[in-house]
Amino acid sequence: MPKLTKRAIESFRPDGAKTGTLYWDTELRGFGVRVFPSGRRTFVVKFRTRSGRQRWLRIGTYGPLTAERARDLAKIELAKVVEGKDPATLRHELRNAMSVSQLCDLYMEAATAGLVLGRKGLPKKKSTLSTDRSRIDAHIKPLLGQLKAKAVTRTDIELFKTGVVTGKSIRDEKLGPRRRSIVKGGKGALTRTLGLLGAIFAWGIDHGHVEQNPVRGVRRFADAQKKALLTGDQYRALADALRTLEQKRDRNGAPRHSHIGIAAIRFIALSGVRRGECQQLRWDEVDALGTCLALGDTKTGASLRPLSRAAFAVIDGLEPISDHVFAAGPEQKGYQGLPGLWETVQKTARLSAETAAKRCGEKIPEAGPLDAVTLHSLRHSFAGIAEQLGATLPTIAAMLGHRVNGVTGGYILKRVDSLLIEAANRVGDHIAALMRGEAPSAQVIQFRPRSRSVGPLAETSLSNGISK
Repeated sequence: MPKLTKRAIESFRPDGAKTGTLYWDTELRGFGVRVFPSGRRTFVVKFRTRSGRQRWLRIGTYGPLTAERARDLAKIELAKVVEGKDPATLRHELRNAMSVSQLCDLYMEAATAGLVLGRKGLPKKKSTLSTDRSRIDAHIKPLLGQLKAKAVTRTDIELFKTGVVTGKSIRDEKLGPRRRSIVKGGKGALTRTLGLLGAIFAWGIDHGHVEQNPVRGVRRFADAQKKALLTGDQYRALADALRTLEQKRDRNGAPRHSHIGIAAIRFIALSGVRRGECQQLRWDEVDALGTCLALGDTKTGASLRPLSRAAFAVIDGLEPISDHVFAAGPEQKGYQGLPGLWETVQKTARLSAETAAKRCGEKIPEAGPLDAVTLHSLRHSFAGIAEQLGATLPTIAAMLGHRVNGVTGGYILKRVDSLLIEAANRVGDHIAALMRGEAPSAQVIQFRPRSRSVGPLAETSLSNGISK
């Protein structure tokens, strides 16, 4: 039997057996080619395991695979046999191994059952689970789901990065009446999705599904979340847009936009609460005197927050028709239309700016005053104004419900005293004045270096408004 070369393989003819006719290589024992009646030729390896069991392994088809390359691959597989391994079993295990899609399903099943811990060692919240599931369905499964979880490499993750950033997973599907599934890519989506993917692989290691985490060490883009702080003009544009929407009526004279949703946006601006906290706010979480909120379930757990009088005035004018403060829908649960309403607010502010520019004969602005602002920007702005008014970081954390490390921070976040309430009132009053178009007064302290010729009392000037 000759050495398996291109000329030799093409000269081989089948003997008519359905299973093909075997021709063995003279140089590499166990390496051969099977010639079928159809003319197809397949490279194979035959070997015995250390237990004496005879095994067969298909290398590949002649044509796409040359004789020289097939010989090299056969040597690799036969070397595994010398090391005591069973290449056929290894290939079978890999073929039947868990895919990334299946690993994600197992992870979500465990997370839904409360077996995957999040912040403070607590099970993940429903909102977090919903976000995780959305990122898995939008990015991970379409781009990585078909790969075997054990075989995913650093290169696969780098290709995944490129795919998400360049928009390979972008999708816009209509799911039904007034329902669409819109998936966007980008660096921000990638960064947060990589965090989830790394957590899934880490969980898989703990439960024996995979042996390594290919996400570990992968460089990520900075999570450039929009943290725009509203200016006085933007607060005024926000107030004008909300007022415009309140006044709009349909042909029957009914309000075109939900007064509950409009009140919710005002409340977020004047209190700094998160969107979800606003939507799920219950009347039994509001202090009877309107001085604080006792939120039972937030991003950081139970939270006690000071409430400004300006924010309380917004909800004090609502009718308590349900357990939820911002009740809406057939079941009178928390109002869920804030994202869509916020887009309407942005559009209304943009149209108002264009109308004002035309009236004054000025150039129409390319973007509206609120186009770069998100609902979460209202929370960031609340914190920014608190800082401008001289609030300390622990005080700001207490007003926003952020975690503060250390014993002192723990004490501050477990009680609300008159100083915290006063701080919240100052911030709320300041924002309310900006929304009315007023310029709130502020106490500004100017630093000047001390010298021998000037007395200490003359070095610092206090003024209401602009410092000297």
